[in-house]
Amino acid sequence: MAELDAAVSKKGKTEQVKMAKEACICLVSYKKLFVIKLSNLKKQEVDVKDWNCLPPPEFEFDFHFKLPKLDLCPFEFDSKIYMAVSEDPGRKGIAKDSWPIYEFKFGDGEGSFERAESLDDAPLPFVKAFIANTPGSGDVYFCMKSKGKASPDCYVLCSGSRTWKPLIAPPTVSNPPFRYNMFVLDNNLFLSSRRNRDTCLACFDPIKENWTTEPAENNLSNFIKDRIITGDNYGRFICHPYISVSLPGLGSRNYTVCITNEYVDECPPEAPLHKVLAILVNPQNGRVALYQYLDECFEGIHPGVGEDFRFNFVDLGNGKLCAILSGGLHGSISNLSALCFSVFTLSVDFAALQLEGGAPPMERDFLQVTVHKKSAYTMKSSKLSDRIRHAFVWPPTKGGRFQHRTTLS
Repeated sequence: MAELDAAVSKKGKTEQVKMAKEACICLVSYKKLFVIKLSNLKKQEVDVKDWNCLPPPEFEFDFHFKLPKLDLCPFEFDSKIYMAVSEDPGRKGIAKDSWPIYEFKFGDGEGSFERAESLDDAPLPFVKAFIANTPGSGDVYFCMKSKGKASPDCYVLCSGSRTWKPLIAPPTVSNPPFRYNMFVLDNNLFLSSRRNRDTCLACFDPIKENWTTEPAENNLSNFIKDRIITGDNYGRFICHPYISVSLPGLGSRNYTVCITNEYVDECPPEAPLHKVLAILVNPQNGRVALYQYLDECFEGIHPGVGEDFRFNFVDLGNGKLCAILSGGLHGSISNLSALCFSVFTLSVDFAALQLEGGAPPMERDFLQVTVHKKSAYTMKSSKLSDRIRHAFVWPPTKGGRFQHRTTLS
């Protein structure tokens, strides 16, 4: 019996080592890390009719592994995955050790976290922060909300020297701004701020180490603001970009594609509506040319999820993406959470990029969407904190687009 157990254990470790060399999707909840082999996401063969009767996730490998600290947010640095504590310390005079940074390692059949003490000089806890890397330089940028200050603080974690460097304060629409977001378009860092109907879009120049304010005409901040519609029974909103994808041939035309989502809150018993949205934008100045809804991604497996929904997008390279939608099922009485995956490839229809005859931004199908896999599962989830917060690919793709928000909203 002992020999049989040893053989089974050895086989399992061999499979896990083999898996570690394949592309995997890593999902981070408030307390745990899950790792799924990308090839293990099976196609949903039939249309979903009853979301309460979906099978549980068929994950080939599930750590059921508690994170060393609660509420870790991942980021890529020096072609490795690190995780920063983004939970608010919540009390004055707290020791700096309360927000350490960990390196995630996956190999030899198991995953582990090790303290990255060389990165422990983080200036602030990462609560309510935005984290993004610029693939061209390898630097990682952080936008943090510090206590006692109305405007955000921005820092860069420099590749090579591994040192934290403060950036000059970015221009915002007002002091304080009502909302602000940081994101990367191609290799350019932007900070968008909004207060009421006014917006400001600022771009950071890493050479001159200063911010410049972009013209308001057609820029991404105004595009998002203009699409906010509220009524007596609903509100339609669009999120800032989650990820920027460089597709072949677009760079020579000064375009990149950013991926985000639009959602509509409706009064019960209607379910909220969530759509994946692709935006064609100039990465130098943030101006929007075209936009397109990617309804093919979750067609047939799109559940009605509550206001606690979460989208994550992972760049798999060469225009291939994995979109993940998670959230509590709308109206569920059994604490069920939907978990949907869509693996697809984007390619550009260059004929659609001709903008003569209309003023941007325009809605137009400028992308061809090839869906490879769509799958949906349910997971039992008794608390909001148990649901998926972040996602990344393993092994990390050098130069891959990678950005996260440390808050659920």
